Amino acid sequence: MFDIQLSILSKISLQLDYFNPFDDPIDVVTQDDLFAGSVTVAIACFSIILTIMAISAYRKTRMPQLKFIATAFSLFTIYLGIEAVQELLPFDDDSFDLFLSIIMLGILVSFFFGIIKKKKNPLEQP
Repeated sequence: MFDIQLSILSKISLQLDYFNPFDDPIDVVTQDDLFAGSVTVAIACFSIILTIMAISAYRKTRMPQLKFIATAFSLFTIYLGIEAVQELLPFDDDSFDLFLSIIMLGILVSFFFGIIKKKKNPLEQP
């Protein structure tokens, strides 16, 4: 009698595990996961610091290239934040991947314009 009840409970728990794969006891946080998370947090902090430095430098010098560089750093910070939210919450939506790709394209375009855009020389005669 007890074996039958245990068998039924086991089948029910397997079905519930099928519907909720995030409750898997095998999915244990390892030391590698902690290290990777720590590196990601360090990169995000560094990105925030670079954004603040680029904005501060733009306010001091008014160089238009720095607007693009600050935009690229801030987009990278947003990219990391969205990627972290996607990792923590169970989203399997392809729209997140499209949104992250658009942000990455914005980062590349901002860096391109930040590097390529020429500074006007006031000594040059038009």
